[in-house]
Amino acid sequence: MMYGYSGQSSFSMKTSFFTTCILHPYLLITFFVLFCWKQTSYFFDIKKGIVAWLVGMAITSLGWFVYHQIIKNNMRSGAAWTLTLLPILYYSPIFNALQNTFIGKHQILIPIIFLATMWIFFYFYKQKKTFATLNTYLNTLFLLLCFFEIFNLVQRLNHDKIWWEKVQTKFEQTAPPSIQTTESLPDVYYILMDAYVGMAGLETYFDYDNSELSDFLEEKNFFIAQNAHSNYDFTARCMFSTFNMEYSPRYIDVTKDKLITGNIHRLGIQKSKTAQHFKAAGYEWVNRSFFEILDTPRYYQIARLPDAAMTWDYMADMTLPGRLRKAFPLRPIYEANLQIFDELKTLSKERTAQPRFVYAHLMMPHKPYHFDRKGNLYPSGNQGKSQKKAYLEQLQYANQLLKESITEILKNSAIPPVIILQGDHGSRIDVAEKDERFSILYAIHFPDKKYEYFHDTISPVNTFRILSNRYLNTSFELLENKKNHFVEF
Repeated sequence: MMYGYSGQSSFSMKTSFFTTCILHPYLLITFFVLFCWKQTSYFFDIKKGIVAWLVGMAITSLGWFVYHQIIKNNMRSGAAWTLTLLPILYYSPIFNALQNTFIGKHQILIPIIFLATMWIFFYFYKQKKTFATLNTYLNTLFLLLCFFEIFNLVQRLNHDKIWWEKVQTKFEQTAPPSIQTTESLPDVYYILMDAYVGMAGLETYFDYDNSELSDFLEEKNFFIAQNAHSNYDFTARCMFSTFNMEYSPRYIDVTKDKLITGNIHRLGIQKSKTAQHFKAAGYEWVNRSFFEILDTPRYYQIARLPDAAMTWDYMADMTLPGRLRKAFPLRPIYEANLQIFDELKTLSKERTAQPRFVYAHLMMPHKPYHFDRKGNLYPSGNQGKSQKKAYLEQLQYANQLLKESITEILKNSAIPPVIILQGDHGSRIDVAEKDERFSILYAIHFPDKKYEYFHDTISPVNTFRILSNRYLNTSFELLENKKNHFVEF
């Protein structure tokens, strides 16, 4: 009898604790961290994740305390605070799910969330009952979600272990010690114009004659590949292939995840063969892009590319404040573009002890179309024109900025420089035009004007093979120029 009574009492106490204790706000924060860890797999920084969890717990305690001061009831204030936290923490997934609907705009969705939050708050404020059943339900729900996410995380890490080890091995390779240079090395300016269609492509798909730029480049002794094409039609994959001088493995077949695949490409760009080879040859890297290169940080960020390797940023970007920070950055993309053009002019005037490899990645003429042909600014990116017209307007202003920068680089450089002017992919405006997606601007300036290895249909996978052979005495064979070609991982 005593044993039966004691067991029943113990069960009753446990049930009572689970009913009355406010666990769900803290379980929600724990679930959020576990969810982000699962999403980013081995790219997740555990130490930063713990810090984020502790900060989240502190914010949760503060928010609940404020709610409790007004609502004056543990369960009602706890439930109201948890339901308030949900859309704040998971704003990005909510927005992404709704962005193709009529409410899929920040200006519409945020007021809806605000009104819903206010309704929830006042509903629980006015109610007199304790909501013990709801409290039990929320505790149970988020506890189960945490266990479920732990199970998913273990499964994910076990699945990803094999390819992660391969990736680490691939990109931890150091530059070969055999790189020997035989002459004074020129500065290299790699100017990447995002979504800049090639000369022939502009005529074919836009009915636009870009002789304004081509005549200028010819006058400056550039080689121009009128029919050059990219190897892929997505920036991260394009730059991975270009900087590693090889075709990309189809990582998506292994990871089954676009986010992780994108981060493998980023890692490959950061530790690419080109970056390591030129560093081994004595080059200083000047990075003006949204990628990390070796130990140089990204110069700016773009909203649409979540980064699994930036644990705090990734977790923040899931939330309402973080998503708005990216959508409405303190330094808009057009300011970063203009600043990079200005720096291209000033960098050429500086005298350094070692040669420089300047990687300038400009989000022009890529949308949003902030500039018309005369340089008039449209902060919203909406010029009130069709996409094609707005694209050409921004392209013409980009031409003006390019001509000014290239003129200064050639005039100010102590040693005649190498200048590579290239697009990464086409405009991708008309989804029906498959070939347009691969048409790219491609022009190169060698001080000695020896362009025998370049031809009219060249692609970026061979750019740094030729450059390395020319200046670093490597002996890379040139690859066949292909589109959307993948190799085995």
